[in-house]
Amino acid sequence: MEHLIEKFEAIGFSTNEAKVYMTLLKESAINGYEISKKSGVPRSMVYAVISKLVAKEAIIELRTEPPTYIPVPVKELMMSRKKQAEETFNVLETELQAIEKPAAVNVIKHIEGRKQIIHSIEKLMRTANKEVWLSAWEMELEELRSSAVEVQENGITMYSLLFTNQETASFGHTFYHRRDTSSIEQHRMGQRLTIVIQDNQEVLIAGFIDGQIPQAIQTTEPMLVLLAKEYIRHDMMMKIVSEKLGNDTLNSFWQGDDLLTYIVQNLKK
Repeated sequence: MEHLIEKFEAIGFSTNEAKVYMTLLKESAINGYEISKKSGVPRSMVYAVISKLVAKEAIIELRTEPPTYIPVPVKELMMSRKKQAEETFNVLETELQAIEKPAAVNVIKHIEGRKQIIHSIEKLMRTANKEVWLSAWEMELEELRSSAVEVQENGITMYSLLFTNQETASFGHTFYHRRDTSSIEQHRMGQRLTIVIQDNQEVLIAGFIDGQIPQAIQTTEPMLVLLAKEYIRHDMMMKIVSEKLGNDTLNSFWQGDDLLTYIVQNLKK
């Protein structure tokens, strides 16, 4: 009996409603007093329970004196409840979908191989609408040059940090990591870290390591886009500072300090 009451509760009936309905299944056409006596539902509560069951169309009141009650057949009741539940679910599905805003999912795409990575960088550059930020090394510049020129011909602003001694007009607003500083960067990171950002919306970060298959990730995840852009901007500012102060003056800030040497060069004594 208890497990049946639990099932009734699962479809919206109270414990007392389940007891009254099951009592009437066993002996119908009885009055409220008899229902209370046979079901165990207190007389002070039984008529309120009966009224709720009538409203739910689970039992029927007969016009006798006093009123007596019969249950709606089980099959009919179950079919009615199923139909009501289905209608409720359909309304909820329709109306909730109307207000639902799908969660943004920023997938991180993994790319492997030099050819595929270069192609993906070029595609991001060529499909930009407003601006491109690029941090790239001398070994990749020739492969990217035509795309960089096309970007600017299309009126897209380009900001570039290039790891090379050879100055060029092909990459827009350009800052340079000369070979003396780029060697420090490559040693610290253990790779040539290459970054392209399209319209502050999408970023590709690639690592080129000599003798290994290059790996890259590409994503629209806002925090990674922001982090990559801040990395490039910070590097550009350091180049401006070093040009203003001179490398010797700048290097004197950290040379001789073990902590700063480790931070700058990734070298521990």
